Amino acid sequence: MKDKNLMWLLIILLVKAFFIALIVLFGGIHLSPDEAQYWTWSQALDFGYYSKPPGIAWEIFIGTAIFQNNEFGIRFFAMVIGFLLPIATYFLALKCRLKETTALFAALMMAFSPIGFAASFFATTDGSMVLFWVLASIVLVDGFNKKRGPNYMALGVILAFGALFKWPIYIFWIFPILLKRYWKKSLIFGILISTLGLLPSLIWNLKHDFATFKHVFSTVKGTSNPFSGNFFEFFAAQIGLVSPILFLLMIISMVYLFKEFKKTSNEIRFCLILPLAILIPFLFGALFKKMQGNWAVFAYPLSFVFTAYVMLERKEYGKKWVKIGIGLSIVLTTLLISIPRLQMSGVSIPYRFNAFRHNMGWDQLPRILSDVGYNPEKDFLFGDKYQTSSILSFYSPGKKTAYFLNLHGIRNNQFSYWKSMKDVEMHNTGYFVLTENSPHLEKEPEKRIEEHIKLLSPYFETVEFLRIEPLFTVDGKTVKGAFIFKATNYNGLMPAESSLY
Repeated sequence: MKDKNLMWLLIILLVKAFFIALIVLFGGIHLSPDEAQYWTWSQALDFGYYSKPPGIAWEIFIGTAIFQNNEFGIRFFAMVIGFLLPIATYFLALKCRLKETTALFAALMMAFSPIGFAASFFATTDGSMVLFWVLASIVLVDGFNKKRGPNYMALGVILAFGALFKWPIYIFWIFPILLKRYWKKSLIFGILISTLGLLPSLIWNLKHDFATFKHVFSTVKGTSNPFSGNFFEFFAAQIGLVSPILFLLMIISMVYLFKEFKKTSNEIRFCLILPLAILIPFLFGALFKKMQGNWAVFAYPLSFVFTAYVMLERKEYGKKWVKIGIGLSIVLTTLLISIPRLQMSGVSIPYRFNAFRHNMGWDQLPRILSDVGYNPEKDFLFGDKYQTSSILSFYSPGKKTAYFLNLHGIRNNQFSYWKSMKDVEMHNTGYFVLTENSPHLEKEPEKRIEEHIKLLSPYFETVEFLRIEPLFTVDGKTVKGAFIFKATNYNGLMPAESSLY
């Protein structure tokens, strides 16, 4: 291979993929509730879903068709994306006319940042959308120094695929629209082609009262009260996603590029301005409403490119600190990944240090449900949150889809649009499961039991609390548990439909 840096990158990524596969298989980090939810979607393929476009469900369907309905099958394409994303970052850096060594370090920052780990491990919509974002960036940058300009038709196709995972990918069009020197007729056609990515979701929403659009609107809508959001929490999450040293190097690189803006190439300017066009609105929005830390992750592949450029080609000390930053990121990520397995092995580590609390203990559910008498042939499972219903669907004997019973009048979710208990389970026995982590697990359990018996009683002939079953223990103490209720002879009644999205 002519490019030795690319060869080394491929070798490093293959080694990383091998270890990620081992962690998926043996690390004890089970599915998150959202991953389990996306798996339930993959079991009922459709053109769209309540909160997301259909891409993630289609992706998981293919993975589980190859490797069966297990955690590895669900996460298989995450591992593929985690392999491809640094490679795409590498080629983006080359298109920005950076040196091959600089491109290698940009790719390594992408691969070994916490973002790179998450994209390689978790079956979510972020990884796929970010991959298509980087591919779109390659196409756009490639056209900067060509007489004919960017290939907007190819750009439209890439963004259409990205839109199958997350709609914010359309933000990408802001940049080429603002570049008047690159305007041409194909820009309009490229935009029109990209909207084909909306078509599957539009078909689904036409049949479901535009539920996804209502959900997105209610999610992004803020309050008029300044400083009611989570600005500092969101900002801290960005540092955590990039890793501390790499984030600091990124800030230093930003300052440098603004000082040297007129001397900077169009390609690097693009890699600087587009991430800022994402991060600044999110940071501003975090003043008014709660922002999820992962919402801005697509800003960072381009940020790694301009950081690599400044640190390796403009700063004498930069390469050393990039190496230190990557090394620290690997160490911190390895420690985080190791904590669940260490706790399972009896090592005394406080539960609050486990960043994967929402993933732990689900493998105990099949045994627990069988022990309390659940029979998937005649009984059903249900929860009062979509997260619980999703976990019950995957981690139950027979993997039978559970139901969502909206006992608390919370917002709708995908379970609200599938067949409900009243359609299928009249006069049958259901098992209601409520899960909780420490320290909330220990707070007034008797009151919680009494409250849920009261909430469930209008829908069943009898409701019986069976027991609290431990899901995960640390130092001999139950830190995650499941409250199990048996509800007999369902009468077909349902709570009032929610108007919340």
